[in-house]
Amino acid sequence: MAKVRRSLKRVKDPVIRERLLMVKAGCEKPLRKAAEDFGCTHGKIDFWVKRFEKLGLRGLQTKKRQGRPRKISEEQESVLKQTVQKKSARQGWRTKHVRELIAREAGVKYSERHTIRVLQRWGMARLAPRPRYAYSKERDRRAFLKKTRPTWHASKNLGAS
Repeated sequence: MAKVRRSLKRVKDPVIRERLLMVKAGCEKPLRKAAEDFGCTHGKIDFWVKRFEKLGLRGLQTKKRQGRPRKISEEQESVLKQTVQKKSARQGWRTKHVRELIAREAGVKYSERHTIRVLQRWGMARLAPRPRYAYSKERDRRAFLKKTRPTWHASKNLGAS
């Protein structure tokens, strides 16, 4: 328990801090009560307690997930993301054009659905009017289009990705 208290004083990462607090609560209270306090399952509290006992503070860090490696390097992805964001601020992109850009610049062919996933990972959101608005009054359509554009735009929280 002393090890948990010492760690809480020096750890700044909010994710690891929360997990340390879960470990502390799991040691002091019944697991179900601790889980109720954190709004999670008692299995999650038990998982972090056991990981902390086995691996210490390093056990509370998020492990790298397994999976298929990306086809595009991080550098290529960064350049493509910046290109899309620059043009997106001015006139927007269509999924088809982003897909073609990725194929041209990185030499990787993605499906349309996967291109959408990539754009979402980059913090982009798809904005498009519903088809029913296509037959609305001209004045209403213009007002709607001033608010949104039917293309991909960078969202406000780009730093989070």
